[in-house]
Amino acid sequence: MIPARSCARVLLLLLALATDAGAASFEQVARQFMESDFIFSRAKSDVPFVPLAWIDLDSYQESTLRTPSSDTRDLSFRQTSLSEATLLPVLLGRRDTLLVGQWGTWTRLSSAHFEDTDVASIATPFGWARQASPDWQVAAFVAPSANLSGGHWYWDYMGGVFARYLGTPRFAWVFGFYAEVAPPEEFYVPYMGVTWTIDRHWTLSAILPWPAVLYSPTPDWLLRLGLAPSSASWIADVPVTGKSPQRVRADFTSWDFGFRVEKRAWKSLWVGGETGVSALRGFSFSGGDWQHPRVTLGSDPYVVLTISFRPSLADAE
Repeated sequence: MIPARSCARVLLLLLALATDAGAASFEQVARQFMESDFIFSRAKSDVPFVPLAWIDLDSYQESTLRTPSSDTRDLSFRQTSLSEATLLPVLLGRRDTLLVGQWGTWTRLSSAHFEDTDVASIATPFGWARQASPDWQVAAFVAPSANLSGGHWYWDYMGGVFARYLGTPRFAWVFGFYAEVAPPEEFYVPYMGVTWTIDRHWTLSAILPWPAVLYSPTPDWLLRLGLAPSSASWIADVPVTGKSPQRVRADFTSWDFGFRVEKRAWKSLWVGGETGVSALRGFSFSGGDWQHPRVTLGSDPYVVLTISFRPSLADAE
């Protein structure tokens, strides 16, 4: 029931935003930002602006975890994930903006080794951004997240601080730090790199930890090749069947390397798909015979279908 409600809610939202009234409202917001002191380097490129609302449906091929102990069986599982989000920017004067949003994911794990397990997360991000000077932008956000696994809820907390330097017209340097605090471990990632607008069609995003190359042959098409954290990452309490049934706490992290194609369907509404391999994946288990340190898996293919709402800042100029 969770994925059906989420899919319907976000699809209706995206369709509403694509109507004349919704598009006019967001075009007005875009014009307000273009008239403010904020600098958007991508406004001079055919590469579209980042989405303010989206829904992704991910399907991953069955993966097999080969356990290091001969006392336990290898574990195979298949997962399907649905993620959706919306983000609303509110301009607070010429140099400040407030960002308010919601984000949710749902993942179903299927395996012959355990009952089908659903993992769900709901987060409410709050952020602030400021054009500190003509060359510098700063931003920060926090996002408490409620997570459902094995019929139990737990909390984790995400946040980060970032800075962006716009010293030259075609280059934007990015610095920052991201943190996530969740049981059973904490996760910290530094951000550093540069976005290079090569010309109107090509953009190189050399930002660690997720570099990418973006190409827009026309304002209605977007092609992306790169690395990104997977929406299929999760923490779950998995009931394992066998001679001694037990509940396992599994912590799964994953990164996707893929090729994405998106097409403007109508006004600011985009549709697309992505295919690639899920790699740099790691598992850690705790509970009974499955007590193991973090181990790695190989690479498995995945497919993503996406719908997104991307405001056009270039049209607002």
